[in-house]
Amino acid sequence: MNPLLLLTLALLLASGHGVRAAPPRLDPALLRAQQAVDQQQFGRAIRALVPLAERGHFGAQLSLARLFELPIPQRDLAASLRWYARAAEHGSPEAMEAVALAHYLGRGTPVDMGVAAEWFRQAADRGAEAAPYILATMYDKGEGVPQDRRLARNWYDRAARLGDVAAAARRDALDRQLDEEALTAPP
Repeated sequence: MNPLLLLTLALLLASGHGVRAAPPRLDPALLRAQQAVDQQQFGRAIRALVPLAERGHFGAQLSLARLFELPIPQRDLAASLRWYARAAEHGSPEAMEAVALAHYLGRGTPVDMGVAAEWFRQAADRGAEAAPYILATMYDKGEGVPQDRRLARNWYDRAARLGDVAAAARRDALDRQLDEEALTAPP
């Protein structure tokens, strides 16, 4: 999906558009940021969002995290991670998943599979859709967590119940493997 469209949507939602029955009042800083994004003046958008984000405004934090991910002169994956982490403090599964991916892939921080697993778990518990599958593969392979195919199977099942076909296939394969192991295990 178009990153500018996602940023526009985040700014609109942050300002209350589509959320309240009464016409929302757009924060002037959000309006300036949106105008700057529309004109592809990302530095100006960042400058408009930082004061709001520093005061704890969730939408501004999420928007800044996305802006710093864009392949523009201001691209700064460490700053993106910092703003995603601040947005995650609000309980956002999207932000938690982004923090997890940063630690998993080493984007803006060194790779840390243990930290990634904990963030994926939190994101999955809050409803993030990709987190259960990634956490399942981590348990399946022992990446950042002890290898545990039963836990992997449970996380694959959770992802499958969210509609992930690959997770369903891996869950079924693990079921067969675990059944075979149970049959061949010494009494």
